[in-house]
Amino acid sequence: MAPREFIKARESKEVTLVDGRPYYPQLFVTKEEDAKSHDHASLISTALAIIFHDSEPPTNLAANLKVKIVTGGITNSLYCISGFKPIQNYDSILIRVFGAEGMIDRDVETSTFASLAEADIAPPYFGRFGNGRLEGWLDNFSQLVLMDLQIKATTEAIAIRLARLHFGFRVPDTLTEWHNDAAPGLWTQLYAWMEQAKGIDSKLGYMSKGDAERSERLLNLDNIEKELNWVKESIVPAIAQVAFCHNDLLPANIMKHGETGEIKLIDFEYGGVNFIGFDIANFFNEFAGGPEKKSGEPDYSLFPDEARQKFFITAYVRESRSLHGGGDDDDPNGHLKTTTTTEEEEIETLCKDVDAFVLVNHLYWGLWAVNQAAAEGTEDFDFLAFAWHRFNRFFEIKEECGF
Repeated sequence: MAPREFIKARESKEVTLVDGRPYYPQLFVTKEEDAKSHDHASLISTALAIIFHDSEPPTNLAANLKVKIVTGGITNSLYCISGFKPIQNYDSILIRVFGAEGMIDRDVETSTFASLAEADIAPPYFGRFGNGRLEGWLDNFSQLVLMDLQIKATTEAIAIRLARLHFGFRVPDTLTEWHNDAAPGLWTQLYAWMEQAKGIDSKLGYMSKGDAERSERLLNLDNIEKELNWVKESIVPAIAQVAFCHNDLLPANIMKHGETGEIKLIDFEYGGVNFIGFDIANFFNEFAGGPEKKSGEPDYSLFPDEARQKFFITAYVRESRSLHGGGDDDDPNGHLKTTTTTEEEEIETLCKDVDAFVLVNHLYWGLWAVNQAAAEGTEDFDFLAFAWHRFNRFFEIKEECGF
């Protein structure tokens, strides 16, 4: 029931505890103003309201807090506020101001994040306000950059962490209505984004000047819809393993500890029950980059070759088998059916699944980018160019494979 509690709070316009944390539905941060402000007043007042929701903040604490903009996100605006020690047992928190309006159900996403935080998979969750939330700051961790994915030891650690997400997290009963192992969300999401993209008005639907003309010239959504039907019916395996997936595993969403090398995953806003082959395919496609550059242009010469893919999948399968009894029993969280396959058979099957989902993943983020172009504009990041690159890569792979 947790996601519906957010709706009730908005209707009552009252501060409410949801998922055990305060929700301030009437409190909003204006990210454009705070990005230009020197005192970041609304960010600080919002953080203090949530952190000290049942008490008064110490005198002069606000004056001693420091705010910095966190780079790396293209969907949300991120800020770090530091200076809470010794009053709290932490020094810094992260404020996430939501973007991608209409693309993500923030009620479900926030309740899911709260559950992941409770399971120590995501950073701590402090509470939510009208257009964002407060999260724990990961001290001494830094985001990966694109070329970190070329380091085998790093990708092996990511494979192990991803397997632990897939086989170590059980969706709580309050969220099974939205995250159901019997109904992976991939196709529902893809067709919803397809309809949203087709519904963009060709003349009035884009925020940035010239984008209507560019979309007309670069994109053929009717053709993309035909390709989507084709991959669903003819390419993706009819039976593929599912689990709770991250669905957006790019370098900016992977954190590495500066001393221990520990890997942590962040930003689960696209997370949900999905095909594990899709999650791995997404990671492989992210080797090429694109989101880290304003132009949105990936470099597919960096895409992992067959040997590097098998190296990652081998590490992933070995960790997953250790978590669900070596492949002979159901895993503790009920994600997988009993299997008697050998390790090598499981690796080979997953390699083939991933090849199919690489194609699907290009359509997924291509459609996402089309809708982002309409909602957010393309001045800060060229979503339309990114969409074209992802669609174009889809057709290149299709031709290379002889389909």
